[in-house]
Amino acid sequence: MKLELKQGQKHQIYQKQIEKNQILQMDVQQLLAHIEKISFENPLIDTDDMIESTSDIGKEFDIDSLSRKSEQSLKENIHWQLINKDIDNKELVESLVELLDDNGYLRLSIQDICTYLKCDEKEYIEAKHALFKLEPPGLGAATLKECLLLQLERLEETEDIYKTKQLIKECLEDLSKSHYHAVSKKLGISQNKVRELLQIILTLNPRPASSFSSSIEVNYPVPDIIIKDNAVQLNPVIYKDININTSCLSLESERKETKKYIESKLKHVSWLQQCLTQRKNLIYDIAVFLLDYQQDFFMNGGACHPLLQKDLAMLLGVHESTISRAIKDKYIYCDKGFILLSDLIPKGTEDNSVDSIKETIKEVINNEDKIKPLSDQKITNLLKDKGIEISRRTVAKYSSELNIPDASGRKHIKKRLSRNK
Repeated sequence: MKLELKQGQKHQIYQKQIEKNQILQMDVQQLLAHIEKISFENPLIDTDDMIESTSDIGKEFDIDSLSRKSEQSLKENIHWQLINKDIDNKELVESLVELLDDNGYLRLSIQDICTYLKCDEKEYIEAKHALFKLEPPGLGAATLKECLLLQLERLEETEDIYKTKQLIKECLEDLSKSHYHAVSKKLGISQNKVRELLQIILTLNPRPASSFSSSIEVNYPVPDIIIKDNAVQLNPVIYKDININTSCLSLESERKETKKYIESKLKHVSWLQQCLTQRKNLIYDIAVFLLDYQQDFFMNGGACHPLLQKDLAMLLGVHESTISRAIKDKYIYCDKGFILLSDLIPKGTEDNSVDSIKETIKEVINNEDKIKPLSDQKITNLLKDKGIEISRRTVAKYSSELNIPDASGRKHIKKRLSRNK
């Protein structure tokens, strides 16, 4: 009985401690900035081994493309171009610009882009095509071939331009090795003609963004958790120990103020270490449970099983609000790309299974103004009011699975039906 009482008391103490843990709700960038700030205020904290550039993540997990620099002047250039353009989602186009590498290429996978920007594939493609029409030509291409072809599309279609496009599509590798004979044979033209077409290619810019300055780091999502080979790993770049600066402890002083100061700073270090350990352990436990519970999703590409935050809280023995804070703005990186933890564990009061959420989406759309259909973001906001917190991307995915067109598609259907009356 006494043992049970002690365990219960320990659990209550843990609950109170974790409720006060402000670090729990921070995303990775906020966490590293917070630790760096504290280290400036506390000379006993040694963070040299912990606070590293997030570009190191890519060395082990093949996402080094997420640590590139953005072009501020290019972003401003695009912003001013968009002001006078009739484009639906200008903000999404500007967000795409932030994902370009130094040469103006968009090399991330569609899935990673959609996850990071919280948009669906259709919205992404529309934004990318809008970017293709802006200056300089070639921005947003995934490859050199696509970059050159985008620039040729701006030119008047002559026989030489047509042949140059054909050359780029079919013989770019041979051309790069000066295999003019092979190109000549493939295209059925003379080697002199190949050289003429090469001169057209040389007028194009293989690095359309290279003339813009690169000075601002882009804050990409950094995952807390890596799922690799059906196992959960904590991101080693983030989760390193907070060390104590022993040189400060070795300072001998008989002054009470100095001793009191050191003792106070030691308590702060201990509290920080405790908060970090709580954050690490809880996020790890959540990820381990999810990998086991959602095996079909992670390993076989199946659908997610229903799981609410309150159910997970009960299973892990913490408050629902603790789960909500722990998964806020936290990412998992796996074979599917980046996944928000909150997308896998929606918040709700009653039955928020996938089927139930889909029915609610269907109900919201059925009751919308048919002349002004709701956007995915507006549907997301309405669901939140009903206690269902899922991302805009998930709304788009569920709508697609229900064979419900997007807002523009529903508007088009309404117009077509009106004309047929």
